[in-house]
Amino acid sequence: MHDERQLPVVVGVDGSKSARIAAAWAAEEAARRRAPLRIVHANLWPSVRPPPLDASTGGDWHRSTDWTTVQEGECRLLAERLAGWQEEFPDVKTARVVTRDRPVRSLLDAALHARLLVVGSRGRGGFTGMLLGSTSHALLHHCPCPVAVVRD
Repeated sequence: MHDERQLPVVVGVDGSKSARIAAAWAAEEAARRRAPLRIVHANLWPSVRPPPLDASTGGDWHRSTDWTTVQEGECRLLAERLAGWQEEFPDVKTARVVTRDRPVRSLLDAALHARLLVVGSRGRGGFTGMLLGSTSHALLHHCPCPVAVVRD
């Protein structure tokens, strides 16, 4: 059993406007609860495009890609997007996590040891007028802790 006071507020971010709004809400909630904040950026890194086939990679771009460099770039990008947060919330202990996985799976893993999971929603589940996106919808149905969906 975990001590509730030590469990973090977890927020999923993807660089969108709704994720920035959710992250601000999560930081305020973490400050109010005197809880740590864990910011999770989960991405399969679609910006990494396979190079043209050539003999140097043997057609296997995935193995020849330096994933450490890609992850460092993703971590740098996340840090840039969250610049200034420590000054705004100096009492909130913040951890940033970058994973190379699907957002739902990464957030559910993080939620196993969380007091609250926060996500934004752009409502792009495929149907006009749908209030929740597919990620928010999946998290609401499978999350082991309370979920807050923050709309932009």
